[in-house]
Amino acid sequence: MKLSFTKQINSLKKPALFFTALLLIFASCKKQDDATKPLKSKMVGKWQLAKVETTIAGSAPTTVTGTASDYVDFKSGEDDIVEINLSPSLQSGTYSVTVGESFYISMAGKLQACAPTVINDNTFEFTATEEKATPSVVKKYFLTR
Repeated sequence: MKLSFTKQINSLKKPALFFTALLLIFASCKKQDDATKPLKSKMVGKWQLAKVETTIAGSAPTTVTGTASDYVDFKSGEDDIVEINLSPSLQSGTYSVTVGESFYISMAGKLQACAPTVINDNTFEFTATEEKATPSVVKKYFLTR
């Protein structure tokens, strides 16, 4: 029994459609690399605090080196809590990521505008400028995992 040309074409459409759909599924499951990940997903988690350099306008920078127990923990959730443990002080506040590559930390009644300079799986460095501070206060955080 011979199939007509139209029936032959129709019988080939189903497998072709199946393989096309399968190809689209696998292509869309590509893992995000660091360049395309949102800033928040790269920064969330607990980071070892290596050092903090603080510069107050008109004076030389001061550096505080972290110990093994010092950390910065960016927690993801409704409140987006950040904890900064720099022995013997533990401070807690909130953070918010803006559109683009910057974020804010609100802690102890002060707002800091932050800009990452380096962020990858093992290193996170950012500069935090205290809003409305006179004289201006800039802190550079050096974090590792």
